[in-house]
Amino acid sequence: MLIDLNVRVPTLESLESFIEMGNRLGLTGFATFLQRKTPFETLDSGMNLFARTDLPESGLRSAKATLKETRSRSAIIAAPLRGIDMANWAAEDERVDLLTIDEPLKDFILRESTAKLAASSGTALEVLIEPLLNSFGLARSKVVKVLRENVQTAIDAGMQVILSSGAKVVMSMRSATAMQYAGLLLGLDWHYAKIAVHESPQYVIDRNRKRLSPNFVSPGVEIVQKGELE
Repeated sequence: MLIDLNVRVPTLESLESFIEMGNRLGLTGFATFLQRKTPFETLDSGMNLFARTDLPESGLRSAKATLKETRSRSAIIAAPLRGIDMANWAAEDERVDLLTIDEPLKDFILRESTAKLAASSGTALEVLIEPLLNSFGLARSKVVKVLRENVQTAIDAGMQVILSSGAKVVMSMRSATAMQYAGLLLGLDWHYAKIAVHESPQYVIDRNRKRLSPNFVSPGVEIVQKGELE
């Protein structure tokens, strides 16, 4: 399965065009910020939509409150890579799925200590391809440099890396192959880039589908119905 965990559909009216493009590119699902009735939704077309919440950057108190309010109805919870306190808290909290590198670039500093916390909790580094598409010349070189440094820090610490499009318009959505080539540009080898595009996003979705199940108690502990034991 091919899942894009960050497609920034601007309006409900434009959703259908993103779905059509996703089908053309071979996507089986994508995460959207649009409000959905359920965290996981399969449309008649076969496309899967996943409700995503990005925690606010206004401070830890606000981020914690939003997490508590939205975790049970979000397939994906992401926190911006902003500031040491926010990043360390998000990296350590198992309820946060992703630490997302977003603009402005000057704030993109993944510390080794933060990456190690994330590796222990299962929080992944999400790298968006969209900034690469919208930068040129020297600006693109700076984007690549910053992203490569953060990706290498994550890998050295054993932190998962996930590549997402970050598409704000339909034409910014990308196929798996295009995403993997972007991964090469960021210092990943082809095998790891494939994992970052295919396996890691699927793993996060599968993990959260279990966690949001009414039978889930804690990692490794689930309520088993009597009939399931017979």
